[in-house]
Amino acid sequence: MFKLKEILEERDIPQKVFAADLGMATSTLNNYAMERRQPDFDTLVQICDALGVTADYLLGRSSNPAPAISDEDAALLRAFHAAPPSVVAGILALLQPYAKEKEADQAI
Repeated sequence: MFKLKEILEERDIPQKVFAADLGMATSTLNNYAMERRQPDFDTLVQICDALGVTADYLLGRSSNPAPAISDEDAALLRAFHAAPPSVVAGILALLQPYAKEKEADQAI
């Protein structure tokens, strides 16, 4: 895992402490940090959750540590895309003033 060691060092988290928090042996975590072994899926998720980062970030596939979109926002987006065109048009019309306001705020 490309960034595990880096993240722990940046946050000043000793591997021994982090491993204990996860309920694993320090040697196991060290093997992951040194890329001698790869965790199984459940362990990868556990490490990501404990660090508050995405798997893509931990694996070096993204430079953004936080999820790009929350589960709640993803559900809203799916509902929006499933809505009939007339509903989508109405939602867009309602949101347009807010989008312009946000653009103006960012331009300052």
